[in-house]
Amino acid sequence: MIEIDEEYNVMYNNVVQISDLINEFENVHKPCMIIGPSAVGKDTMINKLQKKYPDKIYKLPSYTTRPIREKEKEGIDYYFVTHEEFDKMEKEGKLFGIQKYNNNKYASNKNKLEEALKNKNKIIILNYNIETANAVKDEIDFNYIAILPPSESELRNRLIKRKTKVEEIEERMKNSIKEMQLINEANYIHYRLVNDDEERAFNKLEDYLKEMYPQLF
Repeated sequence: MIEIDEEYNVMYNNVVQISDLINEFENVHKPCMIIGPSAVGKDTMINKLQKKYPDKIYKLPSYTTRPIREKEKEGIDYYFVTHEEFDKMEKEGKLFGIQKYNNNKYASNKNKLEEALKNKNKIIILNYNIETANAVKDEIDFNYIAILPPSESELRNRLIKRKTKVEEIEERMKNSIKEMQLINEANYIHYRLVNDDEERAFNKLEDYLKEMYPQLF
């Protein structure tokens, strides 16, 4: 049995019921949820897709209570809100995929997903971890794609290259190993991709999306 570290606690209790939303848009292609441990290259892959196919790829920004970082843009990287604003949306049932990390909260907004799904000419992509995917898999019909590192040692090297603080590396590695175990156990994931080489991995992801969404390509 894999224990989930409380410091990386996923909040399952307030996952909204949005089966009506999925039924309403049942004839629209599925949105994608790309999952994988920290530093595996999820954001890099999504950014490359957006740059190559700006008219076909849309990354749905999450809401977060953490402060905005340098070079981040409101409504592009995240929607940055206060803890009070986040809690209000949570109580009103507007959020799903709620998770907590380093005393900050993250979630996606039901209304934002609904608006995005109305655009039939784009693939809607969300970036989450496996615990969140497990929490929402029965509520939303996503196309789940997992990106994995070639090895634990390579993942550690990538964290070091990111200039991650030494005291954080072991904790992140601990969480990442748990995530990879959960990904291996998840039988609902449609496609698993090992990011051993960025260009090769991107080409494989691109080919998979073209196969899954031929009407857009």
